Amino acid sequence: MQSQVATVVKNPKYHYTAASIYPGIYQPVFTKEQEQLKIKGSKPPVNIIGFSDYYQIEMPAPGFRKEDFFIKTQGCSLVIVAYKKCCDATNEAHYHHHGFHCRYISRSVELPGDADTEFGTAEYKNGILYIYLYKTNYPVQNAQNFIIVY
Repeated sequence: MQSQVATVVKNPKYHYTAASIYPGIYQPVFTKEQEQLKIKGSKPPVNIIGFSDYYQIEMPAPGFRKEDFFIKTQGCSLVIVAYKKCCDATNEAHYHHHGFHCRYISRSVELPGDADTEFGTAEYKNGILYIYLYKTNYPVQNAQNFIIVY
């Protein structure tokens, strides 16, 4: 029997490896450039606006409902997660281009040191999530709190 030698094709776009349990050359689903876009796509931009007595955090999240959001604070950190269950109507439709199909958002935000994370409120309207946190003169505790979206 002849021993087979694995050859590795060198292409800077893809990661190839000869040591694989699967036959053939490993080719990842995403290139390095596409992985960066994928990560960026799941983390929408956030605005933090400081007013005289409170902070307003804005995050675009079109296509979600207020029940889809889970907001948690831990000390000076804010974690926003939204999950939307995919409906069967989109699976049955034949799209020519489906650009705004988003089912999961995860975003972590570092808040200013004087943000009171114990008593926060949130609202979702017109595709934008608004979170309101009052300013405080006392040091922020490291307690975990949840914010309900209205």
